[in-house]
Amino acid sequence: MKPTEKITGNEVKIKRRYGFHSLLPVKNAGRGFTLVEVMIAMVVLLVGMIGVMSMQYFSVRGNAASRELRIATNLSQQALENLKLTPYASLQSMTNQPAPAGVAITGNVQFSSSWWVVPDCVGLADNGDTCNANAPACASDPDSTLMVPVSAIRARTCWTDSNGVNHSVTLDTIRWDENVPSP
Repeated sequence: MKPTEKITGNEVKIKRRYGFHSLLPVKNAGRGFTLVEVMIAMVVLLVGMIGVMSMQYFSVRGNAASRELRIATNLSQQALENLKLTPYASLQSMTNQPAPAGVAITGNVQFSSSWWVVPDCVGLADNGDTCNANAPACASDPDSTLMVPVSAIRARTCWTDSNGVNHSVTLDTIRWDENVPSP
């Protein structure tokens, strides 16, 4: 068949990539899609869209949880840094008293921080995971080779997420009296 000849019956001329023509029989060539075909295509599209929406939801929730954890960690770190800048003698007067280091509100989430100082200690025992916990007990005393006074410090930031779940971040460090001359 030459390119200028007419197509008859249920045949459709298809131009291929390499320039030659082929005649393929196609049923109902001019009638379009049936309702069943359109509905099946819509169901397949819907399943794909639900997957994308689900992925987007979990991505947003993960980002919010990550932001909350970052803020809580920064607040606890800031409390520890402030206590490290406090003179050691003044630090001893704050012993075993939970003190609010501040409250921050972001994204409808309220964060509260507390810290504790335990003298003559290099390691703290677990005192629960809430900001209302009692002062932590000393888990390990300094041995006799440690010649300078040392105190353990714990900072904890607590918050409740948008689902009502309580979370906390706890950071521990030690601080020694840098004014005592070494032996």
